[in-house]
Amino acid sequence: GSSVRQPLGSLARMAGRGKGTKISDQESEGLDRTELESIKRVFERLDKKNDGKIDRDEIAQQFDQLGYKPKRITDYGTSEVEDMIWEVDEDCDGMIDWENFVQLYVRCRRDKTGCEPKRLFNLIEFMINDKDGGGTINEDEIMEVLYHRYGKDAMQKMTEEVFKHDRDGDKELDFQDFLAIVNAGMHKQANDKEKSMNTKLNAKKKK
Repeated sequence: GSSVRQPLGSLARMAGRGKGTKISDQESEGLDRTELESIKRVFERLDKKNDGKIDRDEIAQQFDQLGYKPKRITDYGTSEVEDMIWEVDEDCDGMIDWENFVQLYVRCRRDKTGCEPKRLFNLIEFMINDKDGGGTINEDEIMEVLYHRYGKDAMQKMTEEVFKHDRDGDKELDFQDFLAIVNAGMHKQANDKEKSMNTKLNAKKKK
């Protein structure tokens, strides 16, 4: 009800760092105080220029700190970082403001289809769990991510994936380990959806 949405909307506006940024109550619905505070911390870590927006240089700098090398040129003729911004940049100014940031996070958290662009969301989720900024997350944290994205059953099935991708065998996963795991989950999600669609079509044909 509205009694729940109002505090969340107010909190999202407060987290907008007093720059007049407004998040509609609908957009912030479903995020609790802890989540909003977590993404606010990530936004501020990415916003190295402290201008209330995140640009390609700031994302590239974060990738560099994490040891990840984004593609310089993609199939679209732009860099991977530019593509990531383009996917979620609602006002087409080449940057991501706080409102864009919250909206993309909410959309990706709610997405059960696997259709929402997840590249920037992957970075945000990793940084939320990498609380000390050390560039790694632990086994429990990756399990929590998998649980939220794919549910309990899929999380348990993917436990083996976690260990398979842990190259150093130290149960601490860097950003590339993390990407390998969540991307494997996204492919599985897409394949499961396709199988489900085929099953339904076959069932209709038999009728």
